[in-house]
Amino acid sequence: LPRQFKRPDRSLHARAMAAASNAGPVSIADIAGALDDCNEATLKRLLSAVIRKNPDCRNKVAQEHGLTTELTAVSDADRRQAAEEQYKEVKTSANDGDDVNEDIDFYERAKFVPMRLTYDERKYLRLIDSTMHVSHYTDHMDNAANVRANPARKLALQMKQLCAILTGMQIAHSYEQGQQLMQSREFAAKSVFFQSVLEIGRRYKILNPERMRDSYGKLMYFLQDSRKTEVRELMEFDSVVRVRTVYDVLSRSARGLEMLEDPSLRTATMEIMPEGKSRMQVQKEIKAKEAAIKTLSQKYCSVARRRKSSYGFGSYSLSYLRSSYADSESDDDKTGGEELTEDLVEQCIYSLGDHSTYLRFNREPCDRLLGFLRELFDPNDPGPGDYSLAIEEGVGGARLSHPHQRQYTFVLQSMSLWREVLDNMFQLWHLAEEDLLDEEHAYALTDTGQGLQRVQKSPRSVVAMQKILAKVQRKVGGWIGSTQVHLGDHNVPNALMFIDKYIQVPRFLGPLVLTLDKIPQLSQSSDAMKGYIDSFGGVKVLQKRILSDFFRHAFDGSGADNFFDAGSCIDGRLTSAWNWCSSIERKDYFPIFLLTGFTGFDGKEGF
Repeated sequence: LPRQFKRPDRSLHARAMAAASNAGPVSIADIAGALDDCNEATLKRLLSAVIRKNPDCRNKVAQEHGLTTELTAVSDADRRQAAEEQYKEVKTSANDGDDVNEDIDFYERAKFVPMRLTYDERKYLRLIDSTMHVSHYTDHMDNAANVRANPARKLALQMKQLCAILTGMQIAHSYEQGQQLMQSREFAAKSVFFQSVLEIGRRYKILNPERMRDSYGKLMYFLQDSRKTEVRELMEFDSVVRVRTVYDVLSRSARGLEMLEDPSLRTATMEIMPEGKSRMQVQKEIKAKEAAIKTLSQKYCSVARRRKSSYGFGSYSLSYLRSSYADSESDDDKTGGEELTEDLVEQCIYSLGDHSTYLRFNREPCDRLLGFLRELFDPNDPGPGDYSLAIEEGVGGARLSHPHQRQYTFVLQSMSLWREVLDNMFQLWHLAEEDLLDEEHAYALTDTGQGLQRVQKSPRSVVAMQKILAKVQRKVGGWIGSTQVHLGDHNVPNALMFIDKYIQVPRFLGPLVLTLDKIPQLSQSSDAMKGYIDSFGGVKVLQKRILSDFFRHAFDGSGADNFFDAGSCIDGRLTSAWNWCSSIERKDYFPIFLLTGFTGFDGKEGF
């Protein structure tokens, strides 16, 4: 991964803390030896922590050594305010009306749901993904040498790197056209091609957050630089276009938008789940869904599908079988791309259905854990001490002190917030891209303590998060802890990092839920395995033991040494959860995770 997308290595810090706790007084020689093993970034953080309490030399050291992370980015007043807000509590009347309202506003949803990629678009997806995968654009642009570089020199480097990527992309697509582009250098003549390929990469990432994990970051930073006024003037075109959504396609025809209010659209986009249903019932639902899709696509299209003859090859014509990968084209291209064809309407319906699947996959771990919390724990009765959710600062790594009832509410609110964020992820993603590509709020390349990052204000994302937070507060009847949303500071430098943090939630909640579900099957697999699980007290006791530890220490404010970087703030709750994940191998129940097939909390990428 490029440097700015790598998480900081905490191993050195962990070893130092372990040595300090196990050893006696530390000598000057030991400290000198430890300092020799530290890299430059670690030494900067150490120096900033040492001189933080000396206001006389703070500004001078900050200017000479660029210690913006601890010395200038966060003031003492901000830290005091963050500490004071850790136990802040606001109570309102709970309103569960939003939970029982199952009506889907397809008209509003369609504005944010990206179109599913067609067969022909996937070859361009492979092109942009491969281009960004081998590119070292961010390594060239986001380094220490460019922080103080002359603006003219930096612009020249940007243009060199941008042109190299665009030229390479064109050559990979068509060698002859790439040669012509290298000679003419007229990138504006190929603007439609570049805009289409770059938009396809962005659209695919929104639909598949687990893919393009390094390529997407480089792609967005590439587009960020391409939107600068001086760069656009030299390139003579804007490389950024709006992500193609279902609403954009259906708006080609007034009849298309009417489909979004058709009651049959709910049947056509529903997700068919087999749990608790007979085979006949599942088949009945599948047929009803297929019939609804066919009816809607024929009813609301402006151009009917052309019926092709077939000669013994099922539903494929000989002309289709003879078509090559390179020159294949869709019906949309043949009709000029302006008509709302039957195939396009069908694709819109499938795209809305994909969104329903996306929501279930991402929200289900939150819903399951909220169900476990309500089923196995009483907010007013902590029960035996081992299952109490009470935490105390300094005990077990906790940095907050909550009695059982308060911690129960704190966990309930945190996971309800995560669920609501995931429910609105497509909307947030569009807003995050608008913030990243906003010309009015330029980024500043800053050392945040985790390498050089593009720190940028993200007003749209902040406002959206505040609205989501207010909605959750109305649902749960108040809020415990800080309501600060970190965005545009050293914790969450920009909207890209903000989105990246929240798409990780299903990655660490999913394996936890999967392990809890497999424990009963594991117990029944053999007598020896049953005896091992019984040593924990049985299936139910073991499940509750794992959950109580998670509900305590994944929400205990840990993960940093101050309340600004971690604690009860919106961003800090995720920090604590990742801190719990990083210590899972030290838990006495960790072998249970391994026996259920657990391999890690970080998902794997692959086609």
